[in-house]
Amino acid sequence: MRYAIVTDGIVTNVIALNDRNAGDFPSAVKLGDRPVGIGDTYTDGKFYRDGVEVLTPMEQAQAEIAEYKAALHKLGVETEESV
Repeated sequence: MRYAIVTDGIVTNVIALNDRNAGDFPSAVKLGDRPVGIGDTYTDGKFYRDGVEVLTPMEQAQAEIAEYKAALHKLGVETEESV
């Protein structure tokens, strides 16, 4: 599993670490599939790059879908399928 090493709120390294050994690295934060890199910040349990939250690919896709649906709604296009 990938972990970010966070020092004073800044990601200083990204490492691969066995979850069983995570306790050996108290400043390590599990990333999952979040594309965090050195220099990103970590505040209140979230990672940020240039002031914008770093999202997982799935979260990013869901946010884009919501934006497209909102834009289509403004144009009067219905996007939900009938069940």
